Amino acid sequence: MRIAVTTGLLRIPPTYFVTQHVERLVAIGEHEARAFVRASDVQDARLGIEVVSAVAESPGSWRSRALRAVAAARPQRRQIEAYLPDVVHQHFATWAHGALDAARRLGAPAVVTVHGYDVLTAGAPSAAPVGVFHRSSIERVKREADRVLAVSDFLLERAERAGFDPARLVRHYQGVDTDFFSPSDDDARPDEPIILFVGALEPRKGILDLVAASLALRARGVEHKLVVVGDGSQRALVDQAVAEHEHIVATGPLDRHGVRELMRAAEVFVLPTQRDGSWREAAGLVLLEAQACGTPAITYASGGAPEMLRNASTGFVVPERDTARLADSIGTVLELPARERAVWRARAREWVVTERSLASSSVELLEHYRDVTE
Repeated sequence: MRIAVTTGLLRIPPTYFVTQHVERLVAIGEHEARAFVRASDVQDARLGIEVVSAVAESPGSWRSRALRAVAAARPQRRQIEAYLPDVVHQHFATWAHGALDAARRLGAPAVVTVHGYDVLTAGAPSAAPVGVFHRSSIERVKREADRVLAVSDFLLERAERAGFDPARLVRHYQGVDTDFFSPSDDDARPDEPIILFVGALEPRKGILDLVAASLALRARGVEHKLVVVGDGSQRALVDQAVAEHEHIVATGPLDRHGVRELMRAAEVFVLPTQRDGSWREAAGLVLLEAQACGTPAITYASGGAPEMLRNASTGFVVPERDTARLADSIGTVLELPARERAVWRARAREWVVTERSLASSSVELLEHYRDVTE
């Protein structure tokens, strides 16, 4: 099968999820795939498929490329058409005009994965130009997509409420590469236990809640190091915490190899994702990546994030914005006896391998492709 993976703006890292499932299908040797995007910034030479950009990568800023991408639906459509795919798989219901135009002209089925903000945009119309631009794309997806895949049950329910056709809407959990995200062969642990955060340093990801929980734990005498990976509008506040508290370390953004090494070393991974306006976390693949490395995960009961772990088995789900409970749950993991900690780590790994692996998710995705092409 020849698969055209499409989206509007693609930056790798961090958005590996756009390409990783078809990379897996290509790797088994029976399928061919190429990514067609309006604008890209791909910094990982180890990507498993070719990325074709309608707006050429250039020394100019990413913002200038993104702005030019608004008018790039037609060249994207022509590039997809020249590839003659059997199926067109668009990620995000926004930026979908080029993909839908190509699918219609080729007579190929269109599969669209919705990831969160596209569904929330559909439920909150805006008169601003960007809102009108995205809304027109979303409405076409509602009418024309042969199948719409939602990345969690939470998002499935929200998509139905936003007007997506339930008959063409299916929940498809995205998986993570459990061959890549795996425990270290070295059983040695750092002398000081690591609490790890990986994500955007934005209010919606709750990094300041985690800083507060870390400080509360230190006040109780629970020794640890808090490692923060990422960048964003709250970077200055995080840097201030780093300057004031020697146990907090901020690395800035890292590629997935750097993230994996920290996940392997950490005792617990924490993502205090929370409501920010109309936004909710649709899934939270980073929670799965951490557990695949054998690291228990903790998150808030917000959006689809609780679906990414087994509460009280591979981690904990904490009431949203309850920093006291957050600190208690982190402390529970850090204070586990060594033998019990090993059980938790093994259980976290096993759950992702059996329930959320890229291997099984890719097989399920292929069945969707076959279903719509038949």
